[in-house]
Amino acid sequence: MKFLLKAWAPLLLAFALVVSPILLAQARAQLITNGGFETTTGWTYAGGSQRTQEGTLALNPPAHSGSFYGTIATGGGTISQSINIPTAGTYQLSFYLAPQLSLSLGTLNFSVQIGGTTYNLTYGITVIGLGGYNLYTLTVSLPAGVTNLIFTNLPGLLTSPLRLDDVSLVQIPGPVPGTSTISYLVVALLALILGRRQMRDGLRWLKGLLSSSGS
Repeated sequence: MKFLLKAWAPLLLAFALVVSPILLAQARAQLITNGGFETTTGWTYAGGSQRTQEGTLALNPPAHSGSFYGTIATGGGTISQSINIPTAGTYQLSFYLAPQLSLSLGTLNFSVQIGGTTYNLTYGITVIGLGGYNLYTLTVSLPAGVTNLIFTNLPGLLTSPLRLDDVSLVQIPGPVPGTSTISYLVVALLALILGRRQMRDGLRWLKGLLSSSGS
């Protein structure tokens, strides 16, 4: 068994340094299609909602990033997307939202539905005119399969079209560890199994391989 481990030491080392960080990064894949509304894909608009290109401040206020955003119309307008959830687990949904234009102070009401659960949220207007973008973050438990994400502009005493931008949905926990952290942990484990000499030979082999590929 130890002989086989020694023979495969260079390949195991290459996996530790190159492949394992890539596999972990894929676990944090972005599940939203066109979260910044920069293309026409992904989203469905209803009730007068639409994809909007920023322009003059009064008519088409700025996007949070890029040049486009989704406008959720008043009176129950919606913007939605069907999302394929690869595995059941806990996910983080985040997005930026701002009113189109407000002529009075107060609270705007909207909702977010995902995984069959509806979250009623608010945007407080403290300055008349263009409101700045607020970041909203929700932690949600989702089953595997297709789920619907729906943003709805709710009626209330104060209403305004809502700007929606930079929508994101990723699985948690936490960010992917850095490449160096992963590599050091795996290399340390290999060193315990293979011994210092075999690790030195493996590093020398990998260095030679990288040098030859770069020349």
